[in-house]
Amino acid sequence: MTSPDRPQPAAQAGKTPSFKDPALARLQHNGADQVLAKFLEHSTRRAAEISPGFAQLWTEIERLSTGGKRFRPALVALAANAYGDTAQCSVTDRMIATVGAAFELLHSALIIHDDVIDRDISRRHGPTLHAAAQQRAEAQGIDHKRAAHYGHSVGIIAGDLALSGAHHLVHTAGLSPEHAWRVLELVDHAVFASAAGELMDIDHALPAANPTPAAVVEATRLKTSVYSFEAPLQAGAVLAGAPQEHIQVLGEIGVKLGLAFQLADDLLGVFGSDRDTGKSTDGDLREGKHTLLIAEARTRDGGAEVLTLLAQTELTARDADRVRQVLTDCGARQAVEEQAAQAAREAVALAESAELPPALVQQLRDVARDAVERIR
Repeated sequence: MTSPDRPQPAAQAGKTPSFKDPALARLQHNGADQVLAKFLEHSTRRAAEISPGFAQLWTEIERLSTGGKRFRPALVALAANAYGDTAQCSVTDRMIATVGAAFELLHSALIIHDDVIDRDISRRHGPTLHAAAQQRAEAQGIDHKRAAHYGHSVGIIAGDLALSGAHHLVHTAGLSPEHAWRVLELVDHAVFASAAGELMDIDHALPAANPTPAAVVEATRLKTSVYSFEAPLQAGAVLAGAPQEHIQVLGEIGVKLGLAFQLADDLLGVFGSDRDTGKSTDGDLREGKHTLLIAEARTRDGGAEVLTLLAQTELTARDADRVRQVLTDCGARQAVEEQAAQAAREAVALAESAELPPALVQQLRDVARDAVERIR
């Protein structure tokens, strides 16, 4: 199925997932790091021919694309490699790696834009792309308001470039016309769904909004699960020529896995540590994001106090600690933990009930387990 000269996986080069997710750390992604690094290096050289500032922008995109969990390329490879000699097509490691790199660059695009929307200033233990641009502008003596606008503008441009780059990588993966079309359809679906989820997310943050827990879960599914889990698993299965019913169920499994991971991330974003998450654990609270934690709190005693605190113009560290306490005392934290665990269990049940390759089922079982182990 795969070419004999497969590149060495880059999981040993400081790219392993963070938190307690050893299953993802063990997964190989068939050299997606090398493909992505080569693409970003080439883009930076192209940009340098135009202007130093444009080259610096690409250097910043590279910085934001380095050091992530890399589970999207790993999931592409996981599904693509699962069928071994039973695969109905010839797919090389380069194809798998390039498609995996495309999903990783898509992730970079979406988080760059998301950081602008959420006004986050830290990511992966460093400044977000737009915050770094703002800092450079202020260092040149530009006033804060104008520098902030400059930073946001740079972030929008960078996200657009990364999004276009993801499509370009699929085009250059060497896939057959049919497989290229099907993978691009998955990328298009992922972008479309993520945009819908992002819009729902910002709508939910409006002062008059009163999103139900179900509405928040749907926004989470659209914004994160589709592009991070559903589409990569399906893309890998497409590359392997897997049966359509397997591609379908892998998408359903991906939705459940994505929900489990995102709910765990939401919990870590409030109750974790800055050291582990690479960003401020007060950020979501200061932004007033209506995660499932907040939606659950609204339905319980103490919810009114949470909303009052989050509505403040400036949320102090003491206020943030009080919100955490109320979220714990009212049962919202436990409810979200239970929903994350339930989503993981449902993912496993789907995998076990389908006639997927046994090794694939076991790996999906491990990933589902580790999704919720991170919050224990």
